[in-house]
Amino acid sequence: MRRTSLWLGGVCVVAVAATSAEAQTTPPAQSETSVQGEAPAAEDIVVTGYRRSLAEALDVKRETAQFQDSIVATDVAKLPDNNIAESLQRVSGVQIRRALGEGTSVSIRGLRQNRTEINGRTLVNPNGRGVGIAAVADSDYGPLSLFPSEMIGRLDVIKLQGADRVDGSLSGTVDIITRKPFDKVGQLVSVSGSAVYSEQDKRWGYDGSALYSNTFANDTVGILLNATYSNKPVNEDSFNSFIGYTPLTSAFNTVANPKANDPDGDGIPGTYLADFRFQRLREKREKIGGNAAFQWRPSDRFELYGDVAYSHLNTQRTRDWFSVPLSSNAADYTRYTLSDNEILTSGTINQVAQGNAEALKVESDTISSGLGFKWKTEDGRFSVKPEINYSRATMDVTQEFVRVQSVNKYLFAFDVNDGGIPTIAAPAGLDVTAPAQFRYSNVFDNFNRNTGQETAGKIDFAFKPVGSFVPQIDAGLRYSALTTTRDTIQRQVGLAGTTPANTFIVANGPQIYSVRDYANLLGGSAPPVATRYLAAIASSLPVGAACETIAPNSGLCPTRLVDPLQSFRISEKTMAAYLKMGFAANLGTMPLSGNVGVRYTDTERNALGAIRRASGLVDPLEIKSRFVDWLPSAVAKLELTDKLLLRAGYAKVLGLPDSVDLSPDLILNRLSPYNGSSGNPRLDPLRADQYDLALEWYFARGAALTFGAFYKNVKTFIFSRAAYEIPPGEAAPPGQPEGFLVTRPFNGTGGKVKGVEVLFQAPFSFLPAPLDGFGVVANFSYIDSTTSLLDRNAQELPLQGLSKVNYNLVGYYEKGGFGARVAYNYRDKFFDSVGPGSTAIYYAPYRTLDASVRYEFGAFTVFADASNLTNQVQRRYVESPEATSFYGLQGRRFSVGFNAKF
Repeated sequence: MRRTSLWLGGVCVVAVAATSAEAQTTPPAQSETSVQGEAPAAEDIVVTGYRRSLAEALDVKRETAQFQDSIVATDVAKLPDNNIAESLQRVSGVQIRRALGEGTSVSIRGLRQNRTEINGRTLVNPNGRGVGIAAVADSDYGPLSLFPSEMIGRLDVIKLQGADRVDGSLSGTVDIITRKPFDKVGQLVSVSGSAVYSEQDKRWGYDGSALYSNTFANDTVGILLNATYSNKPVNEDSFNSFIGYTPLTSAFNTVANPKANDPDGDGIPGTYLADFRFQRLREKREKIGGNAAFQWRPSDRFELYGDVAYSHLNTQRTRDWFSVPLSSNAADYTRYTLSDNEILTSGTINQVAQGNAEALKVESDTISSGLGFKWKTEDGRFSVKPEINYSRATMDVTQEFVRVQSVNKYLFAFDVNDGGIPTIAAPAGLDVTAPAQFRYSNVFDNFNRNTGQETAGKIDFAFKPVGSFVPQIDAGLRYSALTTTRDTIQRQVGLAGTTPANTFIVANGPQIYSVRDYANLLGGSAPPVATRYLAAIASSLPVGAACETIAPNSGLCPTRLVDPLQSFRISEKTMAAYLKMGFAANLGTMPLSGNVGVRYTDTERNALGAIRRASGLVDPLEIKSRFVDWLPSAVAKLELTDKLLLRAGYAKVLGLPDSVDLSPDLILNRLSPYNGSSGNPRLDPLRADQYDLALEWYFARGAALTFGAFYKNVKTFIFSRAAYEIPPGEAAPPGQPEGFLVTRPFNGTGGKVKGVEVLFQAPFSFLPAPLDGFGVVANFSYIDSTTSLLDRNAQELPLQGLSKVNYNLVGYYEKGGFGARVAYNYRDKFFDSVGPGSTAIYYAPYRTLDASVRYEFGAFTVFADASNLTNQVQRRYVESPEATSFYGLQGRRFSVGFNAKF
């Protein structure tokens, strides 16, 4: 914590220096774009670009009644980061999850079960709610990565739910607010484009956008049209493992060493890495997006509005890896070493070599729309706002996979390398490029279709009493129907190779293989045997016919049919109502305002799937449940001075499980390493009581120093656990008498989350020119948790996805049309999930450094961006940092582009 203390001390020093600006400070004005047609006051300094966006975001934070942080786009078609998630990491208390080097999803104050909205309505993704499917786990195609940032006007992070906010957020809501035609009266045309370069795999990509907005009929009618296109490379070099670290079974014991799997005799076996993989992944992601909006405001009493947002994704991915499976069988080892933590860290194993190739195609379409109107009485005391919403998202995933495996076993020396890049070496007698030494062993022809759809309607009422302590009373009703479906075709065939008829030697089979040559894998640090090896060309195989190509007329390829055991339908119908009462008074000379309210929510859930009986027959499975909750909330804001605010709040909050976690199906991998996954349709919602307190000092225009503290009493949460089992109708897999290693989600009970957040933001306008163009934004959060969840060593685990320490440092300069920004983000290690045998899986600390420069001349702006300048390694380990299960490099990315406004 010494580094953290120094950092906070530095913030305080800068804050003291910034107080010298108070002589020129005026009370914070409204955002320049928030009041139609209102020009800034003559004494205000009008700024543009990044500094202006920071000032507007502070205005939103100060004026709102809730606990909220916002990010305002620096300009038309330009968020300050590469995508929505990476911009959100700049908010104190928000921590992002990365896949293939890109931000994809967020945790708010250490909790993952939160809502993502677009213009206040649910942003449904193809998986319904929450994370994606296992087949694309490397590339979490969530809504924060699917929607282009060019359509965004503002991002709001609501950290304390009010009664009028839709329930389903355990710790917060991300609301993506798109641009509207009345945001700027008159015509606006904007075009932008950029070229993107991936340093690691030496590929270029590009993107572009165009926006048209205008108002007509004396500014009573407005339309906005926005279209975006991008085609960018994505890549990752990694050491990886499909299963990770797994407990050593009794098969590791010998007569000479009967306790080899548990050297210290505590009854907790040691662990070993199930497979060594050295992998190269390459994608080309094509995205087409757009949004449209209209507004009709014939008078100040009535407005009709509507908007629609659309996103299309087309991804082609190839993934190749060389692997050597380890085992828990003592007879396979000639030597081995277990560390003091009982982790198998090195040894020599007699095993096969494997060359693996996957081709993955992902197509996704998402549409979100809303239509409504606002009406108020002539005196403005009563208003009504009905709205209907429709959202639908689909994703089709096609996977072709082929494994070639050496006919014989060889002695491989391996070492996990104590947190570095693990190593493996093969004997001289093995030629991993020789087709005659390999056979086809496994082939997948998999397909699944995921669909999420929500239809919703709501009506909100507002009433303003005359001369009352209560300035406004709000009430409303909402109904929503969310349906999530998955249809799965999973054909996974093992070509046993036990007889000449089905040995399928590569040299004698179809010519669908090549030698992979990845000399620079992992920056040139991968072991030589993993950089040049034989593998199939999965991308050249006919879609859905890989098995027939490799094993024609063999009778080994079953018919491709939808598997009821891996398909499901989950429907949720929710009726909600709320009542919220505002209040306003003066405590002496100090204005006090806020609101109290309550929300009622009633959800009926129906999960449909299938279950296999012991006889092997499949029966339908239907599980119904209902949840009713009352969610009170209250918030108060006391203006101690015209620059100093005190906030306090309370809310009972409700989080909902991810849709995929509710699946009643069991998905088994009947090929080594024989694992599986299942949902749990009986999961309860996540519930917590939340308390917030904040002190906010707005000491200059666009400048603030804020301190916040929060506490959550989490009644229920969700965690994943893996255990061996033999499901009904199944036999124990070969060489694994314990059964399949199946991972399922469960409800945990009893948890506490507490933390503090600090924000410092200041433009250095008090400095003499040209130094007055400098500015800084810094935030820090410390979050701690306690739960009833224990690892296999009976040690308490934190909540999943929670990093104790997270901070951002952003320095910028804007002057005379020139702008530059450098941003540093640090995220502490975090507990990710519970693995096989109750092992605890962690991600190591992650640091990123990004930079950008821009120059504006007239209507044109040119810019250059760079991300991941430090070429940060992403690393996952199990229990101890020495036990690396993933070591990934995504490389630096650079882009140059332009923007023009007319």
